[in-house]
Amino acid sequence: MKIEVLISTMNEKSIDCYKRFNLETDALIINQTDHNSYEEININDQKIRMISTDTRGLGLSRNLAILNSKADILVFADDDEVFEEGYKDKILSEFKAYPDADFVIFKTIIYQNGEEIIKVKKDSNLKFYKSLKYGSVHFAFKKEAIRRNNISISTYFGAGTDNGSGEDSLFIRDCFKKGLRLRTSTKLIAKIYNDNSTWFTGYNDKFFFDKGKLSKALFPRAYRLYIEYFLRNHRGKISDIKNARKLMIKGAKEFGGENEK
Repeated sequence: MKIEVLISTMNEKSIDCYKRFNLETDALIINQTDHNSYEEININDQKIRMISTDTRGLGLSRNLAILNSKADILVFADDDEVFEEGYKDKILSEFKAYPDADFVIFKTIIYQNGEEIIKVKKDSNLKFYKSLKYGSVHFAFKKEAIRRNNISISTYFGAGTDNGSGEDSLFIRDCFKKGLRLRTSTKLIAKIYNDNSTWFTGYNDKFFFDKGKLSKALFPRAYRLYIEYFLRNHRGKISDIKNARKLMIKGAKEFGGENEK
């Protein structure tokens, strides 16, 4: 099995940007900038490719990377991510140990606002109700499983849109809906330095409005239940639960109308 890291970034001046990711595998860099071009270089046994594009949006970037990928196992990466020594062998060993797995959510350490965030804490088969907390920096998956089931990244949510985050949750939701087999792994593959987040600006009105849209997108029929679940899980960070609920319901209705059946 061959691995390729799919990196989404912006305004890179040179393909030499690959050096900061500590790569041990092939990589495809999608560079959203002001022109369209293609470059590739070979470093030892690694092929590094870069597609520069004047399109915008994280979803577009991820989809372009999947469409142009050339490996069996694809690994999403952001431009603030640094891979661990030995990540290649860790990923290969996990897929070999669990050959029925289509998608593995690996441990990463996220440094954000002075905190160290670790979301993957055990090795197990993943259940849907536990899956929506994981972002794409954890994702490694078999290309064939994704393309065979015509799964893609939402271009309505995520960086580069006006609708907040959530494209990763929708991606996982679609994988479950298509019957893919997902699991978590405590093998550490990367560290992410996320202090310059481009989408999270605090628990303000827009945050809750956008989360309402996402609730409706994720659960067209049961979005109100998900809104209550979300509010309960974040109650320690929300100063006005009643207003947050109102904003989320308003966002859900704008996204999908008022039909709750």
